[in-house]
Amino acid sequence: MKARFAAVFMLASWIGLGPALATCFPIASVPYAIAPASYARTAAVPAEHIKITYVGHASFMIESAAGVRVLTDHNGYLPLTAVPDIVTMNNSHDSHYTDFVDEKIKHVLRGWDPAGGVARHNLFLKDLRVRNVPTNLTDISGRMANGNSMFVFESADLCVVHISHLHHVLSKQQVGQLGRIDIAFAPIDGWMTMSHSELFRVLAQIKPKLIIPMHYGFEGAVEAFTAKAKALYPIRVHGSDTIEISLPKVPHHTEVLFLQGQW
Repeated sequence: MKARFAAVFMLASWIGLGPALATCFPIASVPYAIAPASYARTAAVPAEHIKITYVGHASFMIESAAGVRVLTDHNGYLPLTAVPDIVTMNNSHDSHYTDFVDEKIKHVLRGWDPAGGVARHNLFLKDLRVRNVPTNLTDISGRMANGNSMFVFESADLCVVHISHLHHVLSKQQVGQLGRIDIAFAPIDGWMTMSHSELFRVLAQIKPKLIIPMHYGFEGAVEAFTAKAKALYPIRVHGSDTIEISLPKVPHHTEVLFLQGQW
């Protein structure tokens, strides 16, 4: 992983990164000052912060100040250091879900409806909210169906979206359902999900201030993404898999931050 990031460092432009549930609706500009970054890892998450750990592939652990843990795209094979309270699975690809879930995990949110309908989730747990925005997923025949969801996580006045295995540019309705987005976990593979051109269109639609790449264990994916992204955003590489962040530390202007992670 670190060897792959060597090329990214050559392209990187470095700038400082800049209670209860977030209010992600309606879409609005939220002014705030940029504070110095502080990513020190602690046992407990500070008040008005969330902790984000990149586990690998499309999986992140998000932890709130009240101790709620949610794991995205739980697939059963990436190692965990703690049992989450909530797991999300955006679609039924074998690297994004599992049917074998530890019984200690109380909330399992699937981004598709196994019965063939449309998945709907709106879960509140202590100081964290999880909800989904259904999207289409292309099957092997090229048909589109409601087989995927973007999940939105709200805590500490932050709104975080897992863009997921998205296969298309968003509709106006879907953008409205997302609401304000501060941080986006973005798939940068360039072909398994969307092309990079389509991804940049989606990012322009949702306007996150911090883009954290994921889903890039494919030959040339990081290099191809950074070659295009450097014309649009500053690119940074963090030295570990974890950040702790609050709303004042979110960049004022959109930037990309790579976290270390396991594939």
